[in-house]
Amino acid sequence: MSMSIPGEHKDAIGATDVDELRELVRRCGHKDREALQDFFERFSRDIYNFPMKVFHLDEDAASDFYLYAFERLKDGGRFQSFEGRSSFRTWFYTVLRNLVIDWMRTVREIETIQVTRYDDSGNEYSLIENTADPRSVVSEVDENIIQHFHQALSTMPLELRSVFKLSYIFYLELSRAELQYVAERSGRAPEDVLRSVARLRHQLSEKELKNISAEDKITSLYLSVIDLKNRRDRLITRIATTDSEASLSADGSRQAELEQVERSIRKKYNQREKLLYKKHRGHFVVRTPYRYVAELLGIPEGSVSVLMMRANDRIRQAHKGDTNILR
Repeated sequence: MSMSIPGEHKDAIGATDVDELRELVRRCGHKDREALQDFFERFSRDIYNFPMKVFHLDEDAASDFYLYAFERLKDGGRFQSFEGRSSFRTWFYTVLRNLVIDWMRTVREIETIQVTRYDDSGNEYSLIENTADPRSVVSEVDENIIQHFHQALSTMPLELRSVFKLSYIFYLELSRAELQYVAERSGRAPEDVLRSVARLRHQLSEKELKNISAEDKITSLYLSVIDLKNRRDRLITRIATTDSEASLSADGSRQAELEQVERSIRKKYNQREKLLYKKHRGHFVVRTPYRYVAELLGIPEGSVSVLMMRANDRIRQAHKGDTNILR
């Protein structure tokens, strides 16, 4: 089944006949392609909004969950659990709740990053000692990547290109054709669209400041761990050279201090690795919330998510191995 663009329904559940819903779910359970497409067109907004309303997740997370839910619902298996004993709404929200929990568990497992590794001799070493501080290395952008990126962007259909640029409007400019497309879709004058884009960029600049602060935090944590490791080494040396009875009490105090330093190192390791994971996932990129893009184009948030997936697929094909050039 190809992913189609979901339609917009203000209250698809309440507006649909109960018998019609049961028949639709039954057909989805048998992997009926038309039924599955109809289902996603009707309930895309419910799927997209559910994690924000119930789990208070942000819009970026809701977009990721939407694609996760689509992949797991399209095989039809989960529809077979609907037996009609409870209302469709209760069943549907239970399915979404379980999907969100599964998705969050998956994300959490990925975020659990081991901060130690073992060399060929079995000796333990720390990742931070083998990872350069990202802020201390001058970023060299491969011109080839930029060329592939712009080439992929220029060959996209106007709809995909416009949605992609609006989603990264903090970095990209709309061409005349793209501006005209957005104006026509929104029923507004091009000048009005440009004013909205300018206001949006101003709002997004606050997020960029937070991203810069997070980048600085990575460096700060890196330096703190190095200082703590030096302090730990000094303490270990002092404890190892303690051999007199008079020094036993001092040795005990140093041992307690050493344990505290070890805890601090582990804590800062974990903080830094979580920030690095978020950076790798593209969380430090200023992305326009999909609801703003949806409002500008007059389409549902779920549609923006699907279009962005298609746009990113084209960019991946243009530059294999890079999951998202803007990360």
